[in-house]
Amino acid sequence: MRMTPLAREIGVALIVKLMALIALYVLFFSPAHRVRVTPAEMAEIFSAAPAAR
Repeated sequence: MRMTPLAREIGVALIVKLMALIALYVLFFSPAHRVRVTPAEMAEIFSAAPAAR
């Protein structure tokens, strides 16, 4: 079974988009880029006095 040029073009476009999404995830959203917040840090933030205006 041969692929039509349109099907081949759509397939290539989908693969390129999938690779771009994977690259964005790895570069910006992977677990290595997450900030770890401890309960002590959160308690300090919420108990701090509001900033003076």
